[in-house]
Amino acid sequence: MPEHSNETQIRTLVENWASAIRAQDREGMRTCHTDDIVLFDVIPPLQIQGVEAYQQQWELFFDADPGGPGSFEPIDLHILAGEDVAFAHTLLRVANSTARLTLGFRKVNGTWLIAHEHHSFPWE
Repeated sequence: MPEHSNETQIRTLVENWASAIRAQDREGMRTCHTDDIVLFDVIPPLQIQGVEAYQQQWELFFDADPGGPGSFEPIDLHILAGEDVAFAHTLLRVANSTARLTLGFRKVNGTWLIAHEHHSFPWE
């Protein structure tokens, strides 16, 4: 598959994931990830593995953020995609703050999924 097509598919995946977060659509978020997702987060626990633990961690965010426009917006997403592995980085508007986000992707049965997330804030 051409590299541009992979980048386009990944960009769409990230947009769908961010939209699901803004809508607090837990199933929409889940379908964007591998079952063995690894998350390095800004709040404890700092390392989370597995999609069930991943979803539980997001409940803390949903408790603090009402969702909607501006609550989780990637800014200037950069993607580097191979045939079955890719990564991306972006700044991320989270409510009134700006965070950093790095994502790792794997192509599973022809579909790109998020396999790794690393969230951080500049003051960490």
